[in-house]
Amino acid sequence: MHISNGIIGGPVSLAYGVVAVVLLALCLGRARQDLNDRLAPMAGLVAAFIFAVQMLNFPVLPGVSGHLLGGALAAALVGPWVGALCVSVVLIVQALVFADGGISALGLNISNMALLGTAVGYLVLVGLMKLLPRTAAGVGLAVFGASIVSVVLASQGFVLQFVLGGEVPLTIGYGQISATMAGVHALIGIGEGLIAAVTVTTVAKVRPDLVYALRGARLERPATGGLPTRVFVLGGLAVAAVLAGGASYLASSSPDGLDATTLEGCTVDADGVITGGSCIAQRAADHELGGSFLADYGIKGIDNATGLAGLIGVALTFAIGLAIFWSVRRRRHAAAESAASEPTPAAVPAEK
Repeated sequence: MHISNGIIGGPVSLAYGVVAVVLLALCLGRARQDLNDRLAPMAGLVAAFIFAVQMLNFPVLPGVSGHLLGGALAAALVGPWVGALCVSVVLIVQALVFADGGISALGLNISNMALLGTAVGYLVLVGLMKLLPRTAAGVGLAVFGASIVSVVLASQGFVLQFVLGGEVPLTIGYGQISATMAGVHALIGIGEGLIAAVTVTTVAKVRPDLVYALRGARLERPATGGLPTRVFVLGGLAVAAVLAGGASYLASSSPDGLDATTLEGCTVDADGVITGGSCIAQRAADHELGGSFLADYGIKGIDNATGLAGLIGVALTFAIGLAIFWSVRRRRHAAAESAASEPTPAAVPAEK
């Protein structure tokens, strides 16, 4: 659901960029309260895993595919503040390194997928966890439902953005765009929900203490037999590498839900090039970095290199995410140590 340059006008794109920067700064501040020695590497892993799974487009309708957005999954594993940062890191790497999602549209994409998607996913997750048992199965069901709602509402975020700043004379109404986006993304949400449920349930069975949604359930890491955090993170990275480096070759080549919606009203040839009609996608502009080394998840000068590009992406996303989260954690510790080292003011004797 990556918006391309040109689809939304410059003023609205800029406004959403400012909103995204302000809210991400808030997330950074609140993330300090959550990040610790275990959550920081886990957050880096979550970012890398989401990057890998977003490469796996799956069919949802004839000629239409979908991919994980990751908001509900991130919220379940590392909480809403850190989760929004994880998805943002993925989107920034995709835009600046892989030319996926316009740079001028980065604020739009972060607002929809990282901020709105994660916030909605977390709120639904919290509500469902009050009704379901605080177990691995319970949190799996909760994240399944949260994923569906999160994806659908994130798709409506695009509809609002288009209402505010769309620059295409429409042949279909806003209501039809909204209904089409909601219907397609409900199916995508089901696929995302299954992926998120399997992932969170697996983590909850192996290391329940690393599942943010189970905090307060008194599920601690087993005294014996539990995987150390470092081993768990390395194992997770290996899974992400297999998905991005191998399974990505099996991904559907059909346009995703957003791209398919923006093509409504146009005719396209076998290569996806618009040949006639009128549709939103006609205003899409080329990416600023469209000719870069890793553009479109390939490697310039090397044929059929999607897997290798995916491996680079996983490593890069994990490294950037880990650096950010570790830095925030260290600043939190430094602030706590500074506060603890300040001398306590001497008591002032009461006047007689």
